Amino acid sequence: MKFSIAAMAAAATVSLAAPAHALTVIASPVDTPPPADQFVIYDFDGYVAPGYTLTLSGAAGTFDGSLGLFPGVAAPPPGTTTNYLAIRAGGAATLDTPLISAVSVYIGSPDAYNAIRFIGLNGFDETLTGAALAGGAFNGDQTIGRRMTYNFGSDRVTKVIFYSTGNSFELDNIAVATAVPEPATWAMMIVGFGLMGAAVRRRRQTAWPAAYAHA
Repeated sequence: MKFSIAAMAAAATVSLAAPAHALTVIASPVDTPPPADQFVIYDFDGYVAPGYTLTLSGAAGTFDGSLGLFPGVAAPPPGTTTNYLAIRAGGAATLDTPLISAVSVYIGSPDAYNAIRFIGLNGFDETLTGAALAGGAFNGDQTIGRRMTYNFGSDRVTKVIFYSTGNSFELDNIAVATAVPEPATWAMMIVGFGLMGAAVRRRRQTAWPAAYAHA
């Protein structure tokens, strides 16, 4: 029986093409810890998880939360006394990641002009602004701080862009959930690897010199 590697690849592709799910947003009323399936990758106090990069451009930088409000510039997310990120008008912070299935971030005083863009596999490209990214709370109320969780369902994201058209977009403690194959996908991958191994062994046996066949 012959196995076509192309056919196996096609079968694996079909198994991976799970139905797409809409981006979902979950808001906490305060700065709660990240969900159990997530881990912090940036805290803006010096910790950066391996494999992740955050590139700042334009009017974006870190501020010391212990210094309090910078009028017209930035305000620390409620309760923050350490460093946080403030993205001012025209600034951006681009997070490049391995495949992730969710991201969460602590956002302070969300504004209508704040935005987050998610870019991933298979053309996934979604942007949330204002009330949509903050779970309904915005307009710069400096008493509001929320840990926002963005779940991508079956989609996988590799880039998250935080940006703002006004002063400012303040955030802290970015966490992610890394993407892992579904159990059915793992099963298909294991079967596929087994079939490929069998095909390779069969070719080796066929190519073995006839003189040694009965040695």
